[in-house]
Amino acid sequence: MNENQISIVVDAMGGDNSPEKTIKGCEIFLNNNSNVKLIIFGKKKSINNNFLDKYSEMINFVHCEEVILDDDKPSSILRSKKESSLRKAIEFIKSKNHIGFVSAGNTGAVTVLSTIILGTLNNIKRPAFCSMIPTSKGFCIMLDLGANKESNENQLLQFSIMGHAFAKIKNISSPKIAILNIGTEEGKGKGYLQDAFNLIDKSFIKNDFIGYIEPDQITSGKADVIVTDGFTGNIALKTAEGLSKFITGNFKKIFTKNIINNIAYLILKRDLIKFSDTVNPTKYNGAMVLGLNGIVVKSHGSATPEAFAQALKNCLEFIKKDINKLIIEELKMVNFVNE
Repeated sequence: MNENQISIVVDAMGGDNSPEKTIKGCEIFLNNNSNVKLIIFGKKKSINNNFLDKYSEMINFVHCEEVILDDDKPSSILRSKKESSLRKAIEFIKSKNHIGFVSAGNTGAVTVLSTIILGTLNNIKRPAFCSMIPTSKGFCIMLDLGANKESNENQLLQFSIMGHAFAKIKNISSPKIAILNIGTEEGKGKGYLQDAFNLIDKSFIKNDFIGYIEPDQITSGKADVIVTDGFTGNIALKTAEGLSKFITGNFKKIFTKNIINNIAYLILKRDLIKFSDTVNPTKYNGAMVLGLNGIVVKSHGSATPEAFAQALKNCLEFIKKDINKLIIEELKMVNFVNE
């Protein structure tokens, strides 16, 4: 393998309907990125030989006997399944340059194994899931979306710095940063949120900090980066996903109800397609696990092949733009207190 060639390591066995789904996603990605090498970990007998033959010059395949299932507990996988595709893939990327990792597998397992095997960046206590959320002005960046059930004020400060760096690689030069809360007034919410407010307001990103933001403002475009704990963030994300499905599903029912509604659909078709594309989860699939000594991207377990290909595309962008280098540079500008 060329020392400077970008490679992406793939856990082929993680997620619903895998490896068929992940392999199809890899195929879609490779058809548009012929200069990238995919190193695929999985069970050889489960992989389509036609795929392996067709893309033999663009992939390396590593056979693994074991698979981590969705119902495997993170605590148990530390002692077992040491030959799993997920574990071996994460071990492979450790201390390597120009490389990243994508999995649609068990979220807890991805978080625990990547944290223990790769370790976190200096001054980062815990990693955070970070992804983009559609808004009326384009998108915002939100973290943590589920890596941690609880976070303290110091960790929220760390998340804000990482989110600030993430926004910059998305070409937002002065990202507006906010903390998710139940109100916008100072003094609202739990104590750790107020403490996080004070820490961020004293840091080098204070000029980009706009304070609190309420849940109904997430999609308003008011903030470019929204910081929260993983429990709250995951609920907010899944609520938004459910609402999106509800709206698009009802649109379909309405416009297929009768001939008049069919005609209305034809008139509005262009705008409806544009709206559907805006809220399409495929477009945003692939959350980066920020704060690790390595590039790790978590695809949604139920993602389509097209959505998995998007996660690979995101991983490629993070590698090319060297996001961790920018995060490290920004972390050096903050005086963190010991937790």
